[in-house]
Amino acid sequence: MENRRKKIIAVTSGKGGVGKSSIVSNMAYILGSNGESTYILDADLSLGNIDIMFGMVPKFNIKDLIEGKKSIGEIIVEGPGGIRLIPATSGISEFSSLTVEEKNILFSSFRELPEYDFLIVDTSAGISSNVIYFNSISDDILIVVTPDPASITDSYAVIKVLCKKTGRKDFNIIVNMAKDEAEGLEIYKKLLSVTDKFLDVYLDFIGYIPMDRNINAATKRQKLWVKHFPDTEATKALLKICNRLVS
Repeated sequence: MENRRKKIIAVTSGKGGVGKSSIVSNMAYILGSNGESTYILDADLSLGNIDIMFGMVPKFNIKDLIEGKKSIGEIIVEGPGGIRLIPATSGISEFSSLTVEEKNILFSSFRELPEYDFLIVDTSAGISSNVIYFNSISDDILIVVTPDPASITDSYAVIKVLCKKTGRKDFNIIVNMAKDEAEGLEIYKKLLSVTDKFLDVYLDFIGYIPMDRNINAATKRQKLWVKHFPDTEATKALLKICNRLVS
């Protein structure tokens, strides 16, 4: 068997409501269905919602792992397309800022995972200490931004903080809810013009996802849009992004 590449990818955003968890769950489904061994870590540890995207009710979660009641293998839930989910807690504020010891427990648990191609980390929005930690241990950082001016401003703030606190210089940009590719590129260039002026970082535009009513329809029914609407524009756009991640 070929050696798995074991790549950790953090998906993060400046503000909430930009469709980050929706992108993560659908991206993982595409990768898993294409034979890439894929895990999702719901890293919004106190307000997790990835399980909702899959219509799942996990029996155990990251709290059981951190408290030493369960191993990482025992809290993992199998999802569609062969993806595996490491679920977060919901409504438990004590995990909104992990201690050093808790971070070490998590990090060593990731090392116990069987061989995989991708571990996609869905962070919470903003610049909490947890967000900084999960981005710092990832190989690649994807920033999800929308045409909303507040999202662009907050994305810049996240990049600035991550660069300062983790020393990271490379960030990948996904523009979500764009009218078309031209608007996606325009938003990327807006962000780039500010980072080029004030920060020593490199931004790569890895794709956009258009506004698509099928996304809303699928999400309301706790279904994955890439699975239920394989021919819709959003699915085609996310497929292109996934192909870039694999190559």
